[in-house]
Amino acid sequence: MFNASIFDSIGTFLSDKGLAALGALLMIYLGIFIKKEILPLLQVKRNREVAEYILVIADDVTDFFRLKYPSAHWSVWLDRAVDRIIEITGVGRDTADRVAKATVMRKGEQVSKPEAK
Repeated sequence: MFNASIFDSIGTFLSDKGLAALGALLMIYLGIFIKKEILPLLQVKRNREVAEYILVIADDVTDFFRLKYPSAHWSVWLDRAVDRIIEITGVGRDTADRVAKATVMRKGEQVSKPEAK
């Protein structure tokens, strides 16, 4: 009889209300886990894809201006290239400036460092 009473109490606990409460707690835990572990991973992936997209556009824009002004130094057309990158991607001026300079440096030209204020 003692064994039957243990199973009866477990069966009573696992009634509809007990299962609903257990399911609610499990859903809360699952939500917290997803928010802390899964979403940051997805955000990193999205940021990496956006950065690659901006780099590809910067490569195309700098190539265009390099071909348009073949005898001019990169500093002559860099501001125009930055404006064009901003127009296409919608990023800020600082980001567009950094990506344009990085693209020019990657292609073998020397870019001066910004002066300290």
